[in-house]
Amino acid sequence: MGEIRSELHQPTLSSRIARHIEQLILEGRLRPGARLVEEQIARQLGISRASLREAIIGLEGAGLIAREGRSTRVIRRLDQRDVAELYEMWTILEGEAAAMACRDATAADQAAITRVMKAMEQANDRHAYHRLNLDFHQALVAPCRNRRLVESYDACLKQVRWVWALAIGAAGDPAVSRREHRAIAAAYFARDAEKTRALIRAHLSEGANRTITAAL
Repeated sequence: MGEIRSELHQPTLSSRIARHIEQLILEGRLRPGARLVEEQIARQLGISRASLREAIIGLEGAGLIAREGRSTRVIRRLDQRDVAELYEMWTILEGEAAAMACRDATAADQAAITRVMKAMEQANDRHAYHRLNLDFHQALVAPCRNRRLVESYDACLKQVRWVWALAIGAAGDPAVSRREHRAIAAAYFARDAEKTRALIRAHLSEGANRTITAAL
């Protein structure tokens, strides 16, 4: 019975394929509008088209892949409305989740946030700073006890990571960004839910217009 239970937790081939393709999309290596040729991809990866198709269907459900016509699938194209709505959802989800999380955050949770902030202070590479930036935001939400809210947030942030990969040149002034993150952390550490929510909303709204333009 123990062996069966262990096998049930092993990722399937299709889920591993989906993670691989997802990573290529989120890193911006597969660009919006790129056509997915199943036969070619299956041959490159040494897998069956059935396993690949199952992975693609999952990514289609996650909003990363779209259909064009009856059988053609492409990396989903983004327009200004897509990015604007994504930022609105991110702002709402993180504002509420972080406000809840700050009340329950342990000393270890706060220390994790501090470590990310220190790494951000020292980061000189734009790509590294972007990655740490999203790590900071995830760390704020991590202690939230509402599992469904966190699941929705994680799914949203996955698409944010994708947009940021397409808009790497949209980063604002690092000094301003670091100052805003320090202010958010201070309110969070003080367990001031209202101020945490307000600062996150202001911070994310500030970057929305810049990203909407640069990502497209």
